[in-house]
Amino acid sequence: MATNRHAQVRYTILDRCFSNPGRLYDYDDLLFEVNEALSKLGSDGIQLRQLQYDIEHMKSDTGWSIELEKGLRKQETGKKAWRYNDLKFSIANHPLNVNDIEQLETTLSILSRYKHREEFNWLEELIPRMKQAFDLADKGENGIISYQENEFLKGRNHLGVLFNVILKEKKIKIGYKPFYGELVEYVISPLHLKQYNNRWFLFAKPSDFDKIHNYPLDRIETIEELSESAEKIDINWIDYFDDVIGVTKPEGKQVEKICLKFSESRIQYVITKPLHGTQKVNEADRTVTIEVVPNNELYQLLMSFGEDLEVISPEVIRIEIKKKINAMINKY
Repeated sequence: MATNRHAQVRYTILDRCFSNPGRLYDYDDLLFEVNEALSKLGSDGIQLRQLQYDIEHMKSDTGWSIELEKGLRKQETGKKAWRYNDLKFSIANHPLNVNDIEQLETTLSILSRYKHREEFNWLEELIPRMKQAFDLADKGENGIISYQENEFLKGRNHLGVLFNVILKEKKIKIGYKPFYGELVEYVISPLHLKQYNNRWFLFAKPSDFDKIHNYPLDRIETIEELSESAEKIDINWIDYFDDVIGVTKPEGKQVEKICLKFSESRIQYVITKPLHGTQKVNEADRTVTIEVVPNNELYQLLMSFGEDLEVISPEVIRIEIKKKINAMINKY
């Protein structure tokens, strides 16, 4: 079964060729049609062996069980040719194959865990309709996979609204209430939503400020969509978060190469669940290095390892951890 890149494109092209009543296609013709389509997508072409695999997949039960005429040959060359027995047949009109059904069931199973959330209540109607339309099995309320989430988290009802205004590229006015302060209104251009440590954050540019700010959703009281278009800011969000842990990007701080030493009982956990994408491990001396901008989330993460961790360098991080440990000791 061919499941590699652009497989569906190849199947669609072959389907079109097999259903063409005005022309017969041999292997060379099919390769030309498929590779021309792939070329337009900027992809490399395929060889005869892959083409034969694709046809066999389409004929199989895991494909679309297509039926091709036997004994056809092109009159001008005598080469073996291919065409559907029924020229009205098309894989586009065929019921889902086994792989399609499995993938769709997996997708619906994942979506089902969100259907009771207010911002995704439209899934309550969509999921049963899709199951009925495609005759899919119902896995029930228990599901197969679970995720960590806090269903009582304040502000999660804002997710759907914020997602839509970001999609529509509209400015919004939010009522924002700090933990220790009065409600303040801001006009902002919403740009990105990010989840960290079971909390959601909105990244946006305030109309009266040049820097990107993040707003925890649990502190947003009201949201009003405005008619004014949001400011267009070109940000690669993968790169934006690349050198930090969490969501905070402190101004004026540089990336630090941080060396950490873990206990024997904890080092394997850190190896299998890296602290950051820059992590490098020396198992011989149980040390780990990461390269990040120090922020509150970094210190919270390091403190969570307790006695299983020693910060080796740099000294500034080591001193900060020591201050936090002493502050904890003074409470006991």
